[in-house]
Amino acid sequence: MRAALVATAVASLFVAAPARADEDDERPEIIKMRFVERGDLLHVTTKIGKLFDRAAYEALDSGFTSTIVIRMWVYPRDSTNPIAFNLVNRQVLYNLWDEVYELRFVDPTGTKVFKEKRKAEALTRLTNLDDVAIARLADLPYGQVFLLAMEVQLNPVSKETLAQVRRWLSQGNGGGLDRGGAFFGSFVSVFVNPKIPDADRALRIRSQPFYRPRP
Repeated sequence: MRAALVATAVASLFVAAPARADEDDERPEIIKMRFVERGDLLHVTTKIGKLFDRAAYEALDSGFTSTIVIRMWVYPRDSTNPIAFNLVNRQVLYNLWDEVYELRFVDPTGTKVFKEKRKAEALTRLTNLDDVAIARLADLPYGQVFLLAMEVQLNPVSKETLAQVRRWLSQGNGGGLDRGGAFFGSFVSVFVNPKIPDADRALRIRSQPFYRPRP
């Protein structure tokens, strides 16, 4: 029941604002996301397929690994101080010998491995975020309006960034739903003072406003 209530609240709050010609291209795109309560956590479902253009899609069967780094911040609508952070690392490699796409998803809760025969199906699994935990319900007061911001990078080229990703994921930070150290602090540089990230492609998106209705 709580999941249905949250989903209804989200839908009622979503407003599609018209685009303005003078808007900065680096500002995050607003897209509708689905939020549900499950246990003690809030989960999100959305898609990041726009990260891939034709060239990036064709490169999936090149025999080289494609890496996606996904950073997620939950923050009050009237503030730029996030209350939760999560990090997800996804990789896909086409196994030329077995003719299968091998996918590896890593977050602080563990590692999941999948295999897909078709490139289109591998891309779908790679870019669908299904029921990903993003915040503890205890950190989301009833009635307060929040937003979810995401930065998604395809093949980050910074060795320092990749080293930070591996180090942070290996720490197991309570499911990743905390302030995330340097990654948490990077919210301001990414969404308040945006700059072009050091990656093949990047996507910045933001959810519609959402809140937890009182039981």
